[in-house]
Amino acid sequence: MGSVDEWLGEITAQARKSQSRVFSVSVPVNAPGTPQEAPEHLVAAAIEGIEGQGWQLDSMSTYGASINTFLDPPYEPAPHFWALLTFRTTYRGQA
Repeated sequence: MGSVDEWLGEITAQARKSQSRVFSVSVPVNAPGTPQEAPEHLVAAAIEGIEGQGWQLDSMSTYGASINTFLDPPYEPAPHFWALLTFRTTYRGQA
C-alpha cells in the first residue's frame, strides 16, 4: 500500500465509479503500514470518504489471522486483522 492518502483516494474513486448497489472495502485495524497511523482513524476516514460518494455504511465486521512474519523480530506469528466495511447505495432510482 502506498500512502494513506493515496489509498483513501483510490477507494473513494472506486466508490464514486461503482455502478452496483453494494460496495465493500477491507481496512487494516492492526499492524498499520507505519507506526504513526492510527487504525481507528483509518477506518473513520474510509467511512467518511465513501459515505461522501453517496454510500451508507450497512455493516462492519472484522476478520484476520496470525501470520508468521519471519522478517519482523522477534520472529513470531503476528496477528493481522481487517475491518470489512459494506456499504449500500443511497440512490433510490430505478435499477
